[in-house]
Amino acid sequence: MEDSITRRTLLGAVGAGGFVSIAGCAGDSGDGGGNDDPYSSETKTGDGSSTDNNSSSGNNSTATGGSANVALSMDPTEGVWQVYGGVSPYYTNILEPLIWVSEEMKLEPWLATDWEATSDTTWEFTLRDSVKFHNGEDLVAEHVVWSFEQVLNEWSYAPGWLHVESGSVTAIDETTVEFETSDPFPTFPGTIAHNMIAIQHPDRSRENTEPIGTGPYQVEQRTQGQHVRTSGFDDYWNGTPSLDELTFSVITDPNTRALSLQNGDVDVAFDPPKSRVEKLDSNGGTNVTTQLSPGAVYVGCNIYKAPMDDPKLRQALNYATSQSDLVETILSNIGVPAKGPVAESIFWSAHEKLPAYEQDTEKAKQLVEESSYDGEALQFHLSNQQVDGELLAQALQQWYDEIGVNVDIQVTEEASFEDTVRSGEPHLILESSGTNSGAADYLIYETFHSEGDVNERLYNEEGTGIYNLGEEVDQLIQAGFQTGDQAEKEQKYEQALQRIMEEAVVVPINYSEYIVAASDGVSSMDLRPIPEMTRWTGLQTGQ
Repeated sequence: MEDSITRRTLLGAVGAGGFVSIAGCAGDSGDGGGNDDPYSSETKTGDGSSTDNNSSSGNNSTATGGSANVALSMDPTEGVWQVYGGVSPYYTNILEPLIWVSEEMKLEPWLATDWEATSDTTWEFTLRDSVKFHNGEDLVAEHVVWSFEQVLNEWSYAPGWLHVESGSVTAIDETTVEFETSDPFPTFPGTIAHNMIAIQHPDRSRENTEPIGTGPYQVEQRTQGQHVRTSGFDDYWNGTPSLDELTFSVITDPNTRALSLQNGDVDVAFDPPKSRVEKLDSNGGTNVTTQLSPGAVYVGCNIYKAPMDDPKLRQALNYATSQSDLVETILSNIGVPAKGPVAESIFWSAHEKLPAYEQDTEKAKQLVEESSYDGEALQFHLSNQQVDGELLAQALQQWYDEIGVNVDIQVTEEASFEDTVRSGEPHLILESSGTNSGAADYLIYETFHSEGDVNERLYNEEGTGIYNLGEEVDQLIQAGFQTGDQAEKEQKYEQALQRIMEEAVVVPINYSEYIVAASDGVSSMDLRPIPEMTRWTGLQTGQ
């Protein structure tokens, strides 16, 4: 790839911890409830779903003063974001997409009020009236066209990801935009419900790092690798932000985030170390909230590499595993025991309907004896970037040893890990999945369909993707991927996931949660399952 950040990072990363420091005083500013929202009726969207437009993120009060410092472990000023004028569209609320994602992982009209499919390959989006950019100009359709062209030309994978080519986005009139997809793609609206697909003004400057968006905060000053300082945008279409100033700083160490909260230097800390959660939650003055995310952790089995080509051995590994024990001990009860490879928060995950592999050591031993396994060491690979990965692998190694299966753990740097996985060498791979968009369909397509990104790259010597069960599952995934009807999508994906789990293609571990620790005076945080879509407009400190 041409860019320093990988496609996997941009599409699959779920959570880059940070903290919020309230450096000023914020008084009462109303209920932050968006009571004047003119779009309070239910909107039928083009993908067959419905959304409730009574967004809790609206804050129709006037600014009450005060400032906040949001420290992120990701760098909101790194070079890859030059396409947006040098700031990240994640977390910062500076730039916004056409569609947002609600607390229930539903599509939420944002800069676009509604959308519809006008043919198998065309979509029309209607823009919201009276949206202003930070430079005072009104949002019109040509700005949307220009913004999409930047994304399509900036990242080589974007046309494939969005199913849209350069030149296929057109302005019908000032408030209507037409998208022509390269193939029938009913999940297009959910795919662009992603804050990387942000709308910006053409006057933004890559060279002088001048971002111009439509969000509740506008950039006042930025220093590469250190911070972005913003101020509340008085003409914001969705109400006035409660705080006058919001600064996003780069703080990469989670221990520093926790210590800063304990010392009273910050008021909110995203993703403090799990080891500090109990203390932060029990100490007076601070509390901890966990939020289920669309992320999952599982062990992927190379089903075309002997002896993992034997489903009895794969089933044995599942019966040897106790997800609840892993969550309770290693993960400190942060997360939910998993039954499949797709997070429970995603409506088609089929979590409740998947086969249950309750830990049963004796049954696991019997399956090993019945399998083709002959005692060889299974190569278990994981990245050193996987949080708690080595501890999880060691616990699994111990359980597998108890059923007579020898496992050799290999921990490597991320780049080496990716290369090794693509070579098809490992028998077992510790994987993480997640989504930053409203449409999570690519999670199942990319990993388990024969033409998905993972299987296309992870071909073994037989020429088959290492997680792909073949034509039956391909057809089920394809049918789910190509429908906009949620009930049909859920049915097809459920059938595919049932086959995947019956054949024990993966050993599920947990559905991920992220942690938010805060001082007792903080209220009105608008957390979302996708942490990058956290809203800051109604943040209160009670001071």
